[in-house]
Amino acid sequence: MNSTTASRMMQLGLGICFLWFGMLKFFSGLSPAETLAVMTIDRLTFSIIPSEIAIKLLAVWEVAVGIGFLFGKKLRWIVALFLVHMTFTFAPLILFPEICFTQAPFALTLVGQYIVKNIVLIMGGIIIYILETEKQQ
Repeated sequence: MNSTTASRMMQLGLGICFLWFGMLKFFSGLSPAETLAVMTIDRLTFSIIPSEIAIKLLAVWEVAVGIGFLFGKKLRWIVALFLVHMTFTFAPLILFPEICFTQAPFALTLVGQYIVKNIVLIMGGIIIYILETEKQQ
């Protein structure tokens, strides 16, 4: 398998996940991450954005990233949007340690594990970005 094929496979995997998880957020109660996402956005924006709007904006962002990965166009921009999003997914570790850890900083709850596994997704996005940059040189 060459690097182009590997990158495309990673794009498809990330695209499916982001499209799927983003779509769930359009429908109240379907996403298991909805409560955590709303709590985090609320805290980060000092409650300026109403929860109902915040979750829809997050849904749009995730769906856009998913579609971007699936179509493979403007990948450097898509990866940038993806990485910004992924950076914010770590905020609950600091903002809500009581729901992320049983004993901070080592013993993670299921929520904490859900967050920390995003390191793997971030590495996939970085690999896509590197391969895309190399391809354009």
